[in-house]
Amino acid sequence: MSKIGVNTGKVFEQLFDTVLPAQGYRILTKDEYSPFLVPTISGGKHLPDRVIETPDLRWLILSKKWQETAGTAEQKVPFEIIKLIDAIKNSNGKFPYAYLIIGGEGWTPKLKEAYLNGDLNEYINGTELVKVINPERFLTLINRKFL
Repeated sequence: MSKIGVNTGKVFEQLFDTVLPAQGYRILTKDEYSPFLVPTISGGKHLPDRVIETPDLRWLILSKKWQETAGTAEQKVPFEIIKLIDAIKNSNGKFPYAYLIIGGEGWTPKLKEAYLNGDLNEYINGTELVKVINPERFLTLINRKFL
């Protein structure tokens, strides 16, 4: 018997793997983007969920946090933002900004709202480089080619 919500993030990723190319975005391979990612603050390599090339040839980092049931994804958001900011600042301009897509129904409502409203700006420098959005907004931006 599997735990509820264990593989739901994979389903979330598969949705984007289908929609992004259909709208003219190219999903880059690890070999293409990894030379532009420096070690993280913890010393490891930051491996984003996806790096895409937009129709106008910009490279963007995509990260997702899916929380279908109560859990720890919501606690990982601040550190993920810090890692994304660091990756962007150290990419020599290769990545102008990143998206952190947070979805699922297991979030603490006030916390999810705080993340989506930019309430971490007061605590973390550089948050303007990371756009925290919900899946519906992300799909709208993809469809309109506004990423």
